Amino acid sequence: MILKSFCRICTSNCGLDVEVEGDQVIAVRGDEDSPLTAGYTCSKGRAAGELQAREDRLLHPMIGREAGQRRATWDEALDDLAAKLNRIIAESGPDAVGIFLGGGCYLDSAAYTAQRTMREALGTRSFYSDMSIDVMSKGVVGEMVGGVACMPRPDFGRTRMIVYVGTNPVVSHGHTSMLNSPTQRLREFTANGEVWVLDARKTETAARATRHLHVKAGTDYAVLAYLIRELLRDGADREYLAAHAQDVDKLAAVVEPFTAAHVARLSGLAEDDLADFLAAVRRNGRLSVESGTGISLSPAGNLTAWMSLCLMIVTGSIDREGGAWCNPGFFLQMDRMSIPPAPPEGWRIPGPKSRPELVTVAGEFVCAAMPDEIEQGNLRAMINLSGHMLTCIPGSDRLERALRGLEVFATIEILDNSVTRLSTHALPAKHQLERPDVSLAVDPSFSEVAAYYSKACVPARGEARSYWWILAELGRRMGRDFFPGVDPATATDDEVVALIAARGRRPVDTSGQCSYTVAQERIYGWVTPNVDRIGGWRLAPDRLIEQLRQMPPAPPLVMISGRQLHQHNSRKVPHNRDVAAIFVNPEDARALGFADGERAILRSAHGEIDGNVKYDPRLVRGACHVPHGWQGQYNVNTITSTDDVDSITGMPVMSNLPVELVKVPVAEAVAEAVA
Repeated sequence: MILKSFCRICTSNCGLDVEVEGDQVIAVRGDEDSPLTAGYTCSKGRAAGELQAREDRLLHPMIGREAGQRRATWDEALDDLAAKLNRIIAESGPDAVGIFLGGGCYLDSAAYTAQRTMREALGTRSFYSDMSIDVMSKGVVGEMVGGVACMPRPDFGRTRMIVYVGTNPVVSHGHTSMLNSPTQRLREFTANGEVWVLDARKTETAARATRHLHVKAGTDYAVLAYLIRELLRDGADREYLAAHAQDVDKLAAVVEPFTAAHVARLSGLAEDDLADFLAAVRRNGRLSVESGTGISLSPAGNLTAWMSLCLMIVTGSIDREGGAWCNPGFFLQMDRMSIPPAPPEGWRIPGPKSRPELVTVAGEFVCAAMPDEIEQGNLRAMINLSGHMLTCIPGSDRLERALRGLEVFATIEILDNSVTRLSTHALPAKHQLERPDVSLAVDPSFSEVAAYYSKACVPARGEARSYWWILAELGRRMGRDFFPGVDPATATDDEVVALIAARGRRPVDTSGQCSYTVAQERIYGWVTPNVDRIGGWRLAPDRLIEQLRQMPPAPPLVMISGRQLHQHNSRKVPHNRDVAAIFVNPEDARALGFADGERAILRSAHGEIDGNVKYDPRLVRGACHVPHGWQGQYNVNTITSTDDVDSITGMPVMSNLPVELVKVPVAEAVAEAVA
């Protein structure tokens, strides 16, 4: 039997054909009838059935840590957890109980709904998510420039020019916007317009672009500043700027030093390449600039986000047809909200007790504060909603010690992994094919104002339960209502998801196995009135100007971030060809005396990785690459730190990190060879 569904491992939400036989998933393929993806899904989506059937699934509630962990009933696990959380709140207040929202929970509509109401019912301010690890700079800079955290994306089918900066959507399928069927989409974009890529690595996306500029890592902002400088002299949309922007002259003064000669020295690009880039912008008019984690994790993340917005504003592209549009969401419906504008410096709300200098962003503490909060006794319990915290949060060794110090560490997960074994309570959640769902939290990433819906395809394995049920039941046992209007004793998964599906711009059809609902055409012009309320786009925020002035020169060698084609963050797809290594430009490696495959130490100011060098000619000189999401030997979080953070957003520096590649000590190498 073939059942229709949609994938929930990234924002692309590709349509799936799920072949089932009884209670088993036989195969997963792209759904050719999907109006969104027309048969495409990536290797990670096709592995959904394999993940559902894996032997390392967490299938029963567990109590106790590591060697002392034992199987428990749901009643025993939830009663014990509820009693301990109530005691901690009574002794230390609600902020002593923290919540971490991981990627798996974002892509579960009922779980995402339940965690929001759970936070309110607990009254805790100690809320963390992976937003402060990979994307917060975009929202914060958006607020500083426009007063609202809008994240523009290409107006696909109409935008003549798309610029991808430090992102590889062929592998990642987009950062804050989806790019499903990426290879086909790129063929369409380059046939009907131009795609330019700024990246320190010749990625899979760069190889398919109109032009790839092999820029020196961390200097993308300077290339964009050069474009803005030249356009403000000749080529800017002056009518748009006069109506919707402020500080145009101030921005012109800021970018004036970024001449072609200066930027060529900074970026390693030839002046002719810069001139070609400028000519492409001029001939295309409106454009869209899209960046990814390669930018947002870096010291210059805010600057590149700022210059990206300014380039779209100067060309009159933002919030306009044929340029970059902002999806207000099928469910979120930001265009119908009254959004208070952020001040020019952004919302400067202090962080937690241990690190008040780390601001609270969008109602959450940043992850960099978590180890300090635990070590100082402010955070005594943590509810972890499907986050592999040891592979996504910097300073993993310190964090592991801190998590061991928690009195309560409850994790809701699909797989039995190092985090669930570190937990005091490990609670099994349903796999995506075992539950109904609707595309709630990620709908602003869609290429149209739309929503996907699917029923479950197979029954849950073992004693796995839905997230919403686990949280609602926990709340009931604590004497609190974590999911108002839903009784966990009687409500079903289908009923809960149907309630959520009814809250969008129009009702979603939940009567069949799967549906895709488009509410309306793309919505343009809803951001501009919000911007006009503050006098127009604030093109030159003082804090960003100061950060630009303080940007240090590029170090000789940096580690840049990246992901691999077949790897889904920490949930590795088994039996594939992706391997972890220290990827280095061959010329850099040879200059440092390293042969391909030779063992080396990659060292930062915070720690080191002992691994094998692998030549990668796609890398620009001066940059090396260790894929993220690996645990153990190649865990990049061992060389990053929650003390090395951006001064504006509190995001840890995890890309363009200064490093050195050194030889393994001779005595150690000899001892290993003898052994």
